[in-house]
Amino acid sequence: MAYQYWLFKDHPSGWRIRYRRDGRGYEASQDGQGWLPVPSVTQITGLLNKNLHEWAVRQVVEYLKGELVPGLVLTPEEVERILNGASQADRMASQAAASRGTTLHAWAEAYLKGHNPPWPEEEPLRSMALGLAEWWEGNGGNRLLSEEVVFHPGHLYAGRVDLVAFLRGRLVVLDLKTSPRAYPEHLLQVGAYALALREEGLPVDGGLVLALREGLTVAEVPLDEAAEAFLGLRRAFDFLQALKAIP
Repeated sequence: MAYQYWLFKDHPSGWRIRYRRDGRGYEASQDGQGWLPVPSVTQITGLLNKNLHEWAVRQVVEYLKGELVPGLVLTPEEVERILNGASQADRMASQAAASRGTTLHAWAEAYLKGHNPPWPEEEPLRSMALGLAEWWEGNGGNRLLSEEVVFHPGHLYAGRVDLVAFLRGRLVVLDLKTSPRAYPEHLLQVGAYALALREEGLPVDGGLVLALREGLTVAEVPLDEAAEAFLGLRRAFDFLQALKAIP
């Protein structure tokens, strides 16, 4: 594939990492010639049950609440329209959530780099940005890295960490989420990032998940336990991939 589609990072271990500009896919090489695809942190934590079925049902219910009222008489065409909308409710909600996440991360990166970006105008993004800024200033945050690609040469995984910063004298990995709370996979992601950063010589000694959806909620991550749990999931990922290769 043409080099203009890739960004590169040289790892202290001697490996070279490349990743696509659109954020999809990581590959690693020891000689710069042969490239090995490596799974991302979120691919691996995606094995966890995130209760997506229950979430999808809630999106359908909320959609129908907005369409159906007592006494409403529907034509066959209106019934078809509503059913079609209900069938896409979870996908539309997922796309909206992904868009919020992308917008918030872009704003946060600019803010944390001191670029003074304008405050988002739409809710809930504006409240999320205000909550993050208040918390950051209140804790004397000092950014070291943001949106940094990380790689573990021993366990062969890669990912992009939201933020590495000094907070009250500690070097901390921070993961920003637009969810209402921190979920188990978020804790494992931070553990994975911390493990990879230590391989680069960064003495990370703390991890936090900042959930911004319904007012700022900060979850402290037990790094060693989360990293160990992630490595178990990493092995499960390889096992499942091997099963797929069996004819």
